[in-house]
Amino acid sequence: MAVAGDVVALVAPDGRFADVGAGALRVLGAPPEALLGTTLLDRVHPDDRETVSRCLARQGDRPSGETIGPFVCRLRHATAGWRHAEVTALRRLDDADVPETVIHARDVTGRVEAEQRLRASEARHQALARSAPVGLFETDRDGGILSANPRFAAIAGLPPEDVQGHAWRTAVHPDDRPRLEADWAEAVASGQPILLNVRFRAADGAVTFALCQGSPLTDADGRVQGWVGTLSDMTEYVRTVDALLMAEARTNAIVDAAADAIVTMDGEGIVHSFNPAAEAMFGLPAADMLWNRVDRLIPGIAALLQDGGLAVYQPGGEAHGAGAVREAVAVRCGGDRFPIELSVSAVETGGRRVFTGIIRDITARKRSESDLIAAKEAAESADRAKSTFLQVMSHELRTPLNAVIGFAQVIEMRLLGAAEVDRYIDYAGSIRQSGEHLLAIIDDILDITTIEAGGLRLNETPVEPSALVGEALNLVAIQSGKRGVPIHIDLEDGMPMVTGDGLRLRQVLVNLLSNAVKFSNPGNPVLIRARRRPDGGLDLSVTDTGIGIAAEDLPKAMTPFVQVDQSMARRYEGMGLGLSISKRLVEAHGGTLRIDSAPGQGTTVTVALPPGRVMADA
Repeated sequence: MAVAGDVVALVAPDGRFADVGAGALRVLGAPPEALLGTTLLDRVHPDDRETVSRCLARQGDRPSGETIGPFVCRLRHATAGWRHAEVTALRRLDDADVPETVIHARDVTGRVEAEQRLRASEARHQALARSAPVGLFETDRDGGILSANPRFAAIAGLPPEDVQGHAWRTAVHPDDRPRLEADWAEAVASGQPILLNVRFRAADGAVTFALCQGSPLTDADGRVQGWVGTLSDMTEYVRTVDALLMAEARTNAIVDAAADAIVTMDGEGIVHSFNPAAEAMFGLPAADMLWNRVDRLIPGIAALLQDGGLAVYQPGGEAHGAGAVREAVAVRCGGDRFPIELSVSAVETGGRRVFTGIIRDITARKRSESDLIAAKEAAESADRAKSTFLQVMSHELRTPLNAVIGFAQVIEMRLLGAAEVDRYIDYAGSIRQSGEHLLAIIDDILDITTIEAGGLRLNETPVEPSALVGEALNLVAIQSGKRGVPIHIDLEDGMPMVTGDGLRLRQVLVNLLSNAVKFSNPGNPVLIRARRRPDGGLDLSVTDTGIGIAAEDLPKAMTPFVQVDQSMARRYEGMGLGLSISKRLVEAHGGTLRIDSAPGQGTTVTVALPPGRVMADA
């Protein structure tokens, strides 16, 4: 008794507790010593005391040792109100040493409350099923009815007591039974939901059209064990469709000859008619779309029309427009999407609403619009490129030409006198440098023109990377010295030869080194590095610690005739062709040119040559 989880107690003949186990604290909320000497019935709910008294009194009428109960009553808890307990009683009448009755009480409050909730839920379920406007059913795997509401029986034309089992199948119209059996068997085999249109024929010959929709109930292995679903009376619906079909027959000639797709649907989006133009447009025969939802072809049509279509229809017997023509996206049979124009009108017939949609494929028009927009953007881009080109060319050509003309005039007119030979030599050097600058500009323009015209041809020979780097350094040495920007070299030992156009690869490195020197601050070094990649390719990289380029400006840096700073007061000169030419030359070798840069932190430009360009070590 000391360790029992339930209440185990001895009750004296006068109904008082003679001994109480420790479980009283859990079940009744009171310690055992608090119960000793108190009356058992004082702990029982007033409505249950008569039952408990009667059960305990029967102990005297039963053979010794026979248990009374179990029976359920409510016991008062010290703090939690009334608790439901399952009680059994036992008394050894033939044992004079034990005059008390042994009481065992188990707390079953949770179980009782769960049973009460279950009964309430079942009552609500039954009430809902009885009042549902559609038939509700549950079947076994083969379609035998396990349970069905009265509405199901009414639609099937059967008395409620005759619905159970397979009897309902006898009410199905004889012409529909083979199709019903075949579709049901197919659904069982596939485990897919059931959607059936069936007719029921009552004993008086009346025919009811119904829509049967069912979902499979499966076990843990996915095998179908049964079905639950609804049976909807579609008789009035079908009559409306018949009336619409008769009206449609009078206009079939016009509809069939229409160049636009014409689709008739009901308020639920179920398609009633599908003209030949619609068949051609969507790649579907009309038979595959009838009694299917139109949003299979035009996803989101409800949202498209909710502010001007089906939702604003006003009954009145005449056709009503559904608002302006709208553009949407439709889906063909193969899944291809294409743009359409859609207009919808509504009509009321026999109290039912029917909607007609006229659909036009505007793919060609959209393509023309896109072509016009692209042509307009291309023209604007060309105009901007021309303006940029003229702006840059004007600045880049005038500056050296002014120097050439000015110094040439000084020399020609001997303005400094015959004795100033050294000054004249310096002027001649300036004229030469300006001429070389002009020649470099012309060479870059010719190069980018040749590349973009597809006229670039590579003269491929074995090239030694270290020699390539040395030649490039010699060509930028003067610029590096004037700017005060040293160039450091980091070449991996044992670099293999590569195949390529040495002149073009040197041109790439010269462009990269010139940019690095130009955009670096005096005293900050530039690093040129050569490394083998794990995949066998070769990387040549040039790193500076100059002004850097923002990520959003990288596309500009790769665009011909464009500099990141396009203003006339820009700090750095140039045509903006170096990187774009270098990128195309590297790509002509099958490689890639990658730029890693950040403003104020510098730039690293990497030329990645593919493994196929690296010659095997001798």
